[in-house]
Amino acid sequence: MADTDDSSDAPRIYVACLHCYNSGRLHGAWFEVRADPDELHREVLGYFAAGCNDRQFDQECDACLAQASRFPCGGEELAVHDHEGLGSVGECYDLPRFCEIAGLLEEFPDLPVVAYLADLDHDLERAREGLRDDYRGAWRSVAEWAESWAEDADLSAAQLWPYVDWERYARDLQLGGDVSTLEVDGVVHVFWR
Repeated sequence: MADTDDSSDAPRIYVACLHCYNSGRLHGAWFEVRADPDELHREVLGYFAAGCNDRQFDQECDACLAQASRFPCGGEELAVHDHEGLGSVGECYDLPRFCEIAGLLEEFPDLPVVAYLADLDHDLERAREGLRDDYRGAWRSVAEWAESWAEDADLSAAQLWPYVDWERYARDLQLGGDVSTLEVDGVVHVFWR
């Protein structure tokens, strides 16, 4: 899946039983990913504990949950065969990670969360800190941001003299490690480093 930030749909995963898949049957379902991994796990277990044909399962019943580890369809191994809205997460069955990404998407709905995670090698804690503390807005170009920042910082003419060209000034800020940028859908997002 591509690292895009299409916020029109809630993040979701397609979970499949590997035993069924290896036996030539597709037994799985789409599940919406929200911020609570325990709730998602109960929902997934509820679906698979009922087996391939009979879907009678009460997620609130302790007896049903006790039987949930032994799937009637024969398998106990689950895999994520597809996903939407989470970026590059692979096929691992890592519900806490998926839910943490969903939590970031809820916390920062107007920011490029998925693309920023990819830019940070999927480091969730660094992404949360950067989105919360370092994000400086969306611009048409880095030069536009640099000009605005210089005006807001009230830099003197002597300080700006070498940077008459805002593209060059922005490039120097980037090369100097002061800022990092991320372009998503033709919009440049700027982060302090």
